[in-house]
Amino acid sequence: MTDERRAGPADVLIIGAGIAGSMLALVLGRSGRSVTVVDPRRAPSPMFRNEKLGTAQIALLEKLKALACFETGCWPAADHPHAYPPHARPGLTDCGAPHQAWLRGVRAAWPNSVRFVEGVIDRLELSDDLQRATTAKGDALTARLAVAATGRMPALLTDLGIEHRLISPGHSVCLGVSVALTTPQPAVVVDAPPGSGVGYVSLFPMPGETRLNVFSYRALSDPWTRRMAADPLACLSELDPRLARILDGARLLRGCEARGTDLYKVHGHRQAGLVLIGDAFHAPCPASGTGMLRILNDIDRLATVHIPDWLDTPGMDRGKIDRFYADPVKRRLDAASLKSSLRGRAAVVAASPYWRLRRAAGVLKRTVLQEGRLAA
Repeated sequence: MTDERRAGPADVLIIGAGIAGSMLALVLGRSGRSVTVVDPRRAPSPMFRNEKLGTAQIALLEKLKALACFETGCWPAADHPHAYPPHARPGLTDCGAPHQAWLRGVRAAWPNSVRFVEGVIDRLELSDDLQRATTAKGDALTARLAVAATGRMPALLTDLGIEHRLISPGHSVCLGVSVALTTPQPAVVVDAPPGSGVGYVSLFPMPGETRLNVFSYRALSDPWTRRMAADPLACLSELDPRLARILDGARLLRGCEARGTDLYKVHGHRQAGLVLIGDAFHAPCPASGTGMLRILNDIDRLATVHIPDWLDTPGMDRGKIDRFYADPVKRRLDAASLKSSLRGRAAVVAASPYWRLRRAAGVLKRTVLQEGRLAA
């Protein structure tokens, strides 16, 4: 990675250096493309985002030759104070890492063809040929293609006529709790009891701690959510007997983190010279487990299929950009992600007879299983 000014426009200007922007810069930079990345923070700060990888995400990271950036976060080196013993290192799908550790690993792997600019884009001018950006400090940047990896960032996108229209406001809340257990515990997913307003709890080891991610459909202002923030160990122990056993004697390492999610659709985004990825385009419910998968899929389609074609031919008109949004692989995953997000909430809180009956059956099944265990 270099901060030196290069002559002429870059191939790609990426606005936002979260995991979506940073990963795209890595893959494009390694392919020899000149990339400028703009972000307000040079060093990533702690953030409550994706903390665990699944099989599909790992497969895409291997394809993009970026898995090592994530392995170093999940599996610290032997001299690290929180390194796993060689004989007890968990499988990559059975452990996690703080999101910022992954982000540091990705940025550290940027080649010299990636230039980082610390700042905020104040103005973005789009055209069929060259994209021009101006930072709040007055720096002028140009590139053939601009990529918004900004999260929702309404100011910049609104200035371009792009808006996010809500599908399901206050859709879900994800809560994160870090604990020290008295007995080591392998990764496990515990389904919450029907009627609790909670979908499930994912428990897994992270370096130096055990992490619990709670996927809830209660509002941030709900009394249960507020109590989770004040006394998460008691709340989780009351939620499920299995969690109570695991958390017996556990010590809370830091306060409970919470992040709410709205589901929305983006409008006005089909413009010449600009592509939206990550939360700038769509934010799935964390409980669906599709957030990181969608980001990596977008990067794979852009970096290996569309951007090489776009840059090897003149211009950057809307017709080119539309090919990405119409990509069948992207569209299938986006649709499946939204469907999973909506179905996950409906299964827990929807008031229709169908979902009420499903939850009643779940209560009955849970009761039968508990009685069977007691009888044994």
